[in-house]
Amino acid sequence: MEPARFVALGQAAWSEAEALLARAGAGPGSLTLGELERLAAAHRRVVADYAWARGHMPGSRVEARLRTLAFRGHQALAPPPARALPRLLDFYRRGYPALFRRHLDAVGASLAVFVLTSLLGFVLATLRPEFSQLWLGPDALAGVRRGELWTDSVGHLVPPSLLSTQIFTNNISVALAAWLMGATLGAGTLYLLGMNGLMFGSVLALCWRYELLGRLFAFISAHGPLELFLIVVAGGAGLQLARGQLSWQNRPRRETLPAAAADSARLVAGTLPWFVLLGLVEGFLSPVMTLETPLKAAVGLLLLGAFLAWTLVRPPARGAEA
Repeated sequence: MEPARFVALGQAAWSEAEALLARAGAGPGSLTLGELERLAAAHRRVVADYAWARGHMPGSRVEARLRTLAFRGHQALAPPPARALPRLLDFYRRGYPALFRRHLDAVGASLAVFVLTSLLGFVLATLRPEFSQLWLGPDALAGVRRGELWTDSVGHLVPPSLLSTQIFTNNISVALAAWLMGATLGAGTLYLLGMNGLMFGSVLALCWRYELLGRLFAFISAHGPLELFLIVVAGGAGLQLARGQLSWQNRPRRETLPAAAADSARLVAGTLPWFVLLGLVEGFLSPVMTLETPLKAAVGLLLLGAFLAWTLVRPPARGAEA
């Protein structure tokens, strides 16, 4: 087709698109339904003509005009992007719980590793008390033998507000490490879970041996149950990331890895607000040893129960909410 004929045939549609786009710029509702339909038809013609002009008339005024019209038409007709806050609220209300339920197998595998290594650590530290020296420094170990816990000084040396920040920052870094170490085909995640399990079990055994288990529970019962479980969830995210590096369900790695990486990142991201909450509990409530242990334990079970209810209880369908 000759360029002159091309311009003559398209001139009417281009002019109409320009006029409608000028009116659309006045704001929402400036075009009637019929005018929107005409704009959509003109936009399709503009896009097709721009493709032709780019190939046959590159660098011309016609090509520049059609490029501008195509861009403006896309801006006018494309749906507005969802606002960040509603999307975030929907993620925490529906998206994350559905994601958590979909990957319960990875979280369950992570939980199994942590529980089994905790039991192993308890047994080893019971049979060989020196095993606890791998996790506690000499000063802390000597204090335990004198009947003192390393947790006794928590809250006395550092203000609760600063302590809370340090705690949840540290816990978030551990969770992120458990997730990112899944990139080692899961070996790093399993190592971190195993080391934490061995340490937890051996510390329990050591405190039991020196009759300090009650005082340890008095400190950890408010924040410990959920804190440990969130580390397990982060470990599950790491195992999910590792699974994406393998070809499974007869799908190539180029398909499984991006999907698994996205799901694992969202799985660990959903735990971050809870770590902040637990930092506040551990900074302000856990060091208060005048509070009864059953009261702290009730807080700890309430927090864990709230997380499990949020993630495992299915919300009503959208249609049922009306």
